[in-house]
Amino acid sequence: MPTTSRPLALTVLLASTFIQLLDTTIVNVAAPAIGADLDAGSGRLVLVSAVYTAALAATLLPAGRFGHRHGPRRVFAVGVALFTLASAGCGLAPTVDVLIGMRLVQGIGAGVMVPQALFAISALWQGPAHRRALGWYGATMGLASVLGPVLGALLSESDVAGIGWRAIFAVNVPVGAVVLLALPRCVPVLARDPEQRVGWSTAAGLAAGVLGLVLAISLARTVGGVLPWLCGAIGAAVVVCALVLQGRNGRPVTLPLGLWRGPRFRAGSATAAAFFLAVTPFFFLFSQWLQTVRGLSPLRAGLLQIPWAVGATAGSTLAGRRARSPRHSVYAAALVAASLLVVAVLLPLVPPIALSPALFAAGIGYGAFVARVFADTLDGIRPDLRGAASGALPAIQQLSGSLGLSCAGLVFFPAGRLAGTVYAYSLPLLCLAVLASLALVRTHTRTESVLV
Repeated sequence: MPTTSRPLALTVLLASTFIQLLDTTIVNVAAPAIGADLDAGSGRLVLVSAVYTAALAATLLPAGRFGHRHGPRRVFAVGVALFTLASAGCGLAPTVDVLIGMRLVQGIGAGVMVPQALFAISALWQGPAHRRALGWYGATMGLASVLGPVLGALLSESDVAGIGWRAIFAVNVPVGAVVLLALPRCVPVLARDPEQRVGWSTAAGLAAGVLGLVLAISLARTVGGVLPWLCGAIGAAVVVCALVLQGRNGRPVTLPLGLWRGPRFRAGSATAAAFFLAVTPFFFLFSQWLQTVRGLSPLRAGLLQIPWAVGATAGSTLAGRRARSPRHSVYAAALVAASLLVVAVLLPLVPPIALSPALFAAGIGYGAFVARVFADTLDGIRPDLRGAASGALPAIQQLSGSLGLSCAGLVFFPAGRLAGTVYAYSLPLLCLAVLASLALVRTHTRTESVLV
């Protein structure tokens, strides 16, 4: 691949990554407008967000193997097309039930895209260039996570073209169309492995189990009772059974458990799980606190988090270009922990704008951490397992973030407007950040590749 084409290829891959991550959070601030327009109760509004996350998480694992077999560029194009069409369907949905169905399809399309982008980045860039590319990937994650609420509020409040909340979905359509047109011109055809097979029975079991697990956690607050927890337990049991029974009677293996035999992937996945379980809910609580306690509008609350996004971009870029020692990941996690402690302590004492320096520092740590963890974990994977790993790592990230957000909601909302709930959740967040730092130390003390 010519050197001059690499920036264009990365731009195309990251543009699709940005819009699928954006749709994880962009709906949250528009939920009241959606409920009023479509006459939807809180239970259905939760499903509008939950089904997207659940479908995304459930699709990642089989999509990684499927892309390895049929070629990541081809499968990536299918995912972008599905996501774009479903986004148009969301924007045109006449009822909340249609919107929920379209969000489900949109999540599937996003789940197909994610592992192909990571696979392509790992295949097209090696060594320092690979770290720089994943640095930009981390920056994209940080920007999308923070700009989602900002753009959602901006598009809803500005009433673009008189379509109100529907603009948050319509904006995906031109971006998806441009990515589809640019893909064959910018991203080369990558090597595929026809011997790779997807065990569809295992994939269906994993998808159903993950879907049940994420939906149960997301609905626990609104449904109440034991039903969500029972569904969650059944979902977890289905996932375990699907993993244990895969490969029996000559059936193909969808997610090789041998990925976790290598210390690098085992420690890297544990570190990613701890980090996203800790950090993702913090900013959910921060945004909720600004709106419910300080009385800020969704747009103002989102704008106050821009320093985090700027810091994440800077941290990812610096990590990709200059971070060479494994200890940089530990320093980054420590910076996030210290910065969030400052935010938690000062939150009720100072004007929100005064928290900008601490948020900027936390963003730098976040961007550097994500860039290093993804690069160091995937660098230790054999080429024939890269497709499975490229689906497994984002799945771990997504599930951890979803679990953390659901748990944060359970802590925050029953307490109403009490600011103390932010403190209550900040303590385990910081403990998990420290755990991530310690796990990273173990990750970099061993250099063996995955053995299967």
